[in-house]
Amino acid sequence: MNRTSLPTPRRSNFGPPQRERSASAVNDQDRPPLQHTSSVSSSLDGGFRFDEKEEDIPSLPPPTLRSPLYSADLYMFLYPHLIDAIAGSLPSDAWDWASTEVAAPIVLVKEEEKKAPETVESSLQKDGRGYVVWNMVETERNYVAQLRTLQSYFRRRLVDQGILSETSSSLIFAGIDDLVSFHNQFSAELEKIVAVGSWNTRESRIGTLFIRFRLYTRFIDSYAMSQKLMKREERDNLEYQNFMKEAVKLKETGRQQLKDFMILPVQRTARYHLLLKDLRKRTDEDHPDYQDLQTAWEAMNELASSVNEKKRKEEEATGLFEAFEQTKNCPPTLIRHTRKLVHNVDVVYQHRTSKVIHLFLCSDLLMVTHPIAKTVLGFSRDKAEYSYKFIRWLDLLEIDAEYLGSQGEAYKHTIKITYDANRRDPKDSNTQPVEQASFSMVVQFEGMEATKNRKDFLMALESEIKKNKETRRAKKPA
Repeated sequence: MNRTSLPTPRRSNFGPPQRERSASAVNDQDRPPLQHTSSVSSSLDGGFRFDEKEEDIPSLPPPTLRSPLYSADLYMFLYPHLIDAIAGSLPSDAWDWASTEVAAPIVLVKEEEKKAPETVESSLQKDGRGYVVWNMVETERNYVAQLRTLQSYFRRRLVDQGILSETSSSLIFAGIDDLVSFHNQFSAELEKIVAVGSWNTRESRIGTLFIRFRLYTRFIDSYAMSQKLMKREERDNLEYQNFMKEAVKLKETGRQQLKDFMILPVQRTARYHLLLKDLRKRTDEDHPDYQDLQTAWEAMNELASSVNEKKRKEEEATGLFEAFEQTKNCPPTLIRHTRKLVHNVDVVYQHRTSKVIHLFLCSDLLMVTHPIAKTVLGFSRDKAEYSYKFIRWLDLLEIDAEYLGSQGEAYKHTIKITYDANRRDPKDSNTQPVEQASFSMVVQFEGMEATKNRKDFLMALESEIKKNKETRRAKKPA
């Protein structure tokens, strides 16, 4: 193959404007186009050869754009026409930055969110005082709803379905109708004070609403009897049992039983006391509501104490009655209006053999019983289904209690109860029948809470013994 020389490369007519040169320099745009002849033909051996032939090559118009694709100092081999074609397809002002309008940046301005309407919650929760009042409002709404459920669901349905008689219903729900009526009115007045546009944390007054809570005493006076009757219905009334099983499955009742609702008024009085205490703490002394809050807090403190005391006494009396009903052969004289149940606990009696006994500590005596064993199915062998069998009772003035923990590790949960019949006052017959002999009982507390049970029982026993001695001493003539 004949070797031919490559054509002399031509300078591209396109390129970015050169820096301004001297006056003698020739302008690229005034330079005539280069004349070059080049043809390509096929050789006999299948190769290609270049035949040099001069002919006019048309030149493109002078460039008007500034492009980084071209350089006056760069020689292009084989591809000048390809580059010219690409450059020629661009618009004439593609690289003319001065003619390009720079658009202002688009800033997305989020439309102002619509302000949510003000509610009682949002209007109150702006300061500490309002926050306490909102807590009061919110819990009062829930409480009123629970009282209405107690009245409409439990009482009305138990009577309408013939599960309870009108008499039993009146005794179990004594005072509930009064509470529902009162709290409907109380809640309405509270909502009026805190309504949107009405509440002013510097001027609004809450304390005056809490001066009329004396009606709770009627409910508390009947509370123990109500509890007693409910337990009787739970034990003897099959329809009542089925009704309560269904009640705990419903959202309407909050999946709770009647006894869970009946304790709510007692808990609510203590809640009012704490709310008023917190509200008074967050109220300035020169606030127009401060003195009313002080008076209301004292009244609710007194009411809460009275409610708790009455509830405690009623439960003690009820507990004594339950101890009598659960104990086989228990003397009827156990029930006295001056006697109350203080404590009861299982212990292990250490004698010739160890056996479990159950102690009922009352305000003036200690009753000793023996638990009745249950069958495999969990039923008592006794037809009357007693839980305990009466053994004896001991007058607290005739016994002493001693902790034996100092005798070694084996006695750390053990106490000794010593009975002496010679201490009995012949004129006192409160604890008949009378034990004729003196003896001692060594009892041990077992289980995970053995230490706690031992301390609680021993403390209660020593306290009641001391009270009885002081009472006896006060009755003796000077």
